[in-house]
Amino acid sequence: MSSIFAIARRDLKAYFASPRASAIFWFFLIFMGFFFNNFIGLFMQMTQQAPMMGGQAPTLEQLLKALFYNLHFILLLVVPAVTMASFSEEKRNHSIRLLQTSPCTPMEIVLGKFFAAASLMALVLVASAVYPLFTVTHGNPDKMVILTSYIGLLLLVCSQIAFGLWVSSMTSNQFMAFLFTMFGLFLLLILNWMATNLSGGGIMESVLKYLANSDHLDAFFKGTLSVGHTAYFLVFTAMFLFFTNVTLDSQRWR
Repeated sequence: MSSIFAIARRDLKAYFASPRASAIFWFFLIFMGFFFNNFIGLFMQMTQQAPMMGGQAPTLEQLLKALFYNLHFILLLVVPAVTMASFSEEKRNHSIRLLQTSPCTPMEIVLGKFFAAASLMALVLVASAVYPLFTVTHGNPDKMVILTSYIGLLLLVCSQIAFGLWVSSMTSNQFMAFLFTMFGLFLLLILNWMATNLSGGGIMESVLKYLANSDHLDAFFKGTLSVGHTAYFLVFTAMFLFFTNVTLDSQRWR
């Protein structure tokens, strides 16, 4: 256990010792702030026009849901930037040999790097909470929706990090790790919409829709905590951490 924390602490310090952590915080918060500012303007406009048009004004929960959906798209760029160098950079400069010959198991190495990346992204999510808290200060949204949404986002981030680590473990090129991680995460996002065209209906369509993460995440955005949807993200995370362990273990004997 101490080996896991030592590796996690080393990698977390490495994030903040370089401009990468600052760039990730800046990129994430700036884009989220841009979307939040636009959604607030649109929300105010629709609220003022609703009585004149005979419609119903949007709720703050709908505003936050739209914000969190756009945050999901931002993560497609941020998470690959966090994980791309986890193994690929160490393989490029051959420092991976030091880890492989140290008294650490491959799984301890994988978990150490996973906890470092997950800790960084957890801090980013905490920093982004300033926008929902603004709506709490100046409005009365359902606080449970905000809480469950962030639980869902944290589970999503953990699963994305696990996938990114697996991709990074298979290449020594950071750009390729970034590209394939982003492509894989984007595919999981749109798989739900592509399922009908890819499968033609039937059981295969249901399987593809289940593999997509959008429906599972949507349940959290609606303010519900489900064992099934939580298990999806936990199993996804554990599966790709296992794949990364297998990849790292196989490379040890080459």
